[in-house]
Amino acid sequence: MNNRIADMPGVAPEPAALWDGVHKIPWNDPAFSARILNEHLSQEHDLASRSLPFVRAQADWIARRFPCPAPAVLDLGCGPGLYARQLAARCRRYVGLDFGPASIDYARREVGLPGCEFRLADVTEADFGQGFDLAMMVYGEFNVFSPHQARGLLAKCFHALNPGGVLLLELQHPEAVRAVGQGGATQTRAEEGGLFADEGYVCLTENFWYEEQGVALQRFHVRLERGGTVVYRSTTKAWEEAEVKRLLAEAGFEAPEWCGDWPQPGNSMWLVAVVKG
Repeated sequence: MNNRIADMPGVAPEPAALWDGVHKIPWNDPAFSARILNEHLSQEHDLASRSLPFVRAQADWIARRFPCPAPAVLDLGCGPGLYARQLAARCRRYVGLDFGPASIDYARREVGLPGCEFRLADVTEADFGQGFDLAMMVYGEFNVFSPHQARGLLAKCFHALNPGGVLLLELQHPEAVRAVGQGGATQTRAEEGGLFADEGYVCLTENFWYEEQGVALQRFHVRLERGGTVVYRSTTKAWEEAEVKRLLAEAGFEAPEWCGDWPQPGNSMWLVAVVKG
C-alpha cells in the first residue's frame, strides 16, 4: 500500500478507488481492536462511543418511543456492549454483532444477562437471522460502508425484522461529512503511542472531498518512531435525506421518520426510524 502513488502525500486518490479494499481502518485487527476499545470505554470524549450519560439517555429514548414488551433486539456494530447493558434486561433476546475482537470479548465478559449474545462478525457478510422487533445501527457507522454494502445491509435488516419491527439508523449528517472532507491537513504527535500504534508516532492527516460522489476521504500517514510509515484511509459517504429515503424504499421500508428529539452531544448526527410494514 505504501508504494502506491495514490497514497503519496498530496496526491488525491482517483474517485474509482474510493471504495477499494483499503477504504477503512482495520478495526478488526487485534491490536487496533484493543486500542479502539480503550476509546470506546473512555468517558473523556465521544469520539468512539458516546459517554455513558448519553448512552443511558438514548436507551431510555428507545424504550420510551418503541415500547414493545420483551422485544428481540439486533444491535449492529455493538462495540463493547454499552447499549446492551442498558437495554438487554428489558428484552427477551439481544444479539450484538461487531468485528472488533477486543470489543466482543469485553461485551461477553461484562454483559452477562440471560438471552444476551455477542457475535464476532462483519455485518456486511454475516447472516442476521430473523425474528427481531428492533434493529439498530447507531453512531453513524452506516456511512462508512460503500453504497453497495449499504444496500445489502438494509435488505438484511428488512429480512431480519418481524412485521411491525423498527429499524433505527443513526447517520452522520451530510454537512458534517462534507466539513471533514473539506478540512485542511493536520499533523499530530503521539509520544507514547495512541490509536494507530503502541509506540510513539507522528500522523499526517489529509482530507479530501469528492462532490460528485458525496464522499469524504481521510488519509492518515503514520510515521512510526522505530522507522517506517503506514498509510490508512477512512472513507465516509454523505447520505442526503432523499438518498436515504430511496435506499430504504429499495429495501422494502416505507415512510421513514427523522427523529429530532434523539439525544446526542452536538448536531453531527441524525436518526431515522422506519417500521417494516
